[in-house]
Amino acid sequence: MGPYFPLLQVDVAHGYYADGRCRGLCFVPAGTTAERLRRADALVRADGGSLRVHGPAEAIERLRDDAEDRSGAFDDSAALSWCVFATDDDFACGTEDAADRPRELLWVEPQGTSKPAADARADADSTPAQGDAIHVALDARPRALEAPEFQPLLTPHDRRVVPFALLSLPLSRLPAHGPARDPAAWPVRYRWPLAPRATVWKYCLLGDWTEPALAVVDLSGETDFSAPVPERLDDGTPMLAIRSRGLVPLAQRSPRRFQLRSAGANDKVLIRRLPTAAARLLARETIAGRPAIVSEIHVHR
Repeated sequence: MGPYFPLLQVDVAHGYYADGRCRGLCFVPAGTTAERLRRADALVRADGGSLRVHGPAEAIERLRDDAEDRSGAFDDSAALSWCVFATDDDFACGTEDAADRPRELLWVEPQGTSKPAADARADADSTPAQGDAIHVALDARPRALEAPEFQPLLTPHDRRVVPFALLSLPLSRLPAHGPARDPAAWPVRYRWPLAPRATVWKYCLLGDWTEPALAVVDLSGETDFSAPVPERLDDGTPMLAIRSRGLVPLAQRSPRRFQLRSAGANDKVLIRRLPTAAARLLARETIAGRPAIVSEIHVHR
């Protein structure tokens, strides 16, 4: 057996995590993918934020041969597919998710999959992400769980425990020749960007706050906050609530610098840097007649 070459690489970026890399993703081969890779003598490695496929120089030719029908015609729908499950504790709350769970999941595929190959290559991200590597961007769109393309890919278990996404990499989008004949074309690198969830930040001031004109101030000037409103926690405890007027992205290590001040003739800083929102402390509220996801941040005195 000859040397193994890197063939495919999928990197999942995530704006919530401090280093920009996703955490805790589990890639499970779907449909015929495991058998296709076995026949090609390919190996798969995943670390929770990336997926890599290695194989011998002839692996791509084997995968292409495997995608031909009895007449020798190439099946353009043939793809390597994985169900993607999220296992990190912060992922569900810290990720912006366009799918209507559990009726939908995300279908992830390369940009331009429906275009001719020459046009699709133009959709590659020309900004080097690692060294001189060019990454092809992946699109993620919600699709109904009963969509026909999911029928051969989802097991009965997958329909009970719905994955976060289904990743599909069409074999027709791969370079025509393997790494032995065209080493510069390999590995094919994909980049899947995930956005952090953005919420209304609600500072709950608990205790004796007697200073006049309390205000939360963003030192960067990007976020405005409402005036304090008297409210009560679920257990009846009184508090003052100050909400952001817009959505603020969540982050594992948020760069936001919000201060609590007592405004007036002598502007006084009461808290030089307020705590930032945690991913798992979410609530639902109706604000100005619209439903909203709110991050509650309790500040005690």
